[in-house]
Amino acid sequence: MHRRTLLAAAGTGLAAALTGCIASAGDGADDADDGNSTTESTPDPTPEPVDTVSVASGERLTTVVGDGPVGDGGALKPHHIRLENPTGESWTARIDVSRPLGAGHAETYELDADATVNVSLRVPAAYEVTVTDIDSDAVATESVAPDDFDCNRSWTAFSPGDGGVSVSGGSTRMACGSHVVDADDAVTVALGDGSLPTEATKPHGLAVANPTDVAEVVEFAYETPAGAVAFGGAYRLEPGARVGASLTEVREVTLRVARRDESGEGTTEAVTVDKSQFDCNASNTTVSLTDDGGFEARTLSTLLFCGDAERKNESSAEGVGRQSDLQFGL
Repeated sequence: MHRRTLLAAAGTGLAAALTGCIASAGDGADDADDGNSTTESTPDPTPEPVDTVSVASGERLTTVVGDGPVGDGGALKPHHIRLENPTGESWTARIDVSRPLGAGHAETYELDADATVNVSLRVPAAYEVTVTDIDSDAVATESVAPDDFDCNRSWTAFSPGDGGVSVSGGSTRMACGSHVVDADDAVTVALGDGSLPTEATKPHGLAVANPTDVAEVVEFAYETPAGAVAFGGAYRLEPGARVGASLTEVREVTLRVARRDESGEGTTEAVTVDKSQFDCNASNTTVSLTDDGGFEARTLSTLLFCGDAERKNESSAEGVGRQSDLQFGL
């Protein structure tokens, strides 16, 4: 892989420059006859260069979005976004993959014949994918949901079409149960862009745990205030198992959890982490399954002082009333 710069519409800019010079020369001749001074016109500016990644014929370029929990060889597989060029001519396309929390992927690629770009999405979440044909300005947009992540290999493919961008997709057809998490195989993903305001500000953990003696299937979703799912799915939690996220961005996030019986009836719980819970303390919130079919939510924190002297007095007074819900020494 290498990078190179394309001068978009370079011919147009050059033509404009030459046209400007010819017009100036003609105007100058007329002005000389009239005894007037000559003023040279300013040509149109050349468009900014388009920075692209070139992919050679037959080459497959792969990039990864997200920090776990899925891998190509596991029982829970990623969903792939592909740029494919089956034509005999080069194709330049811009791809923008966005997700509710955390960095996505945005890049412009020039694909030679039979070249492929593969973007591997590793966190089951809601994604918006936009592909733009640079030459025609044609745009295609597709959505990916947490349900698109299971034991099957699945993909959404974009390629040059008749004056636009063609979209197709596919998946293997294996029957898939809920993803199983064992006690010794805790699942943790990073949600956010890492933009904590200071070095002293700690991420906040938000997890679902099964401390009971019975395995249980739980459905969960980490949602932004707009309702977009940043991480979610149905997981079978073995006794002692845990699945969660480290929130690396000061954002409000709501964890919704459900456990259902065979009839589909069940119990739900929603816990919200707001911006005030991000400070110098190591902290986490855990929603635990209980033996009676319900949930218990608890937040633990080191409770270090994280402010000025005036706020210290306020925090001390508040801390007397809330230490029963918190625990030192995380």
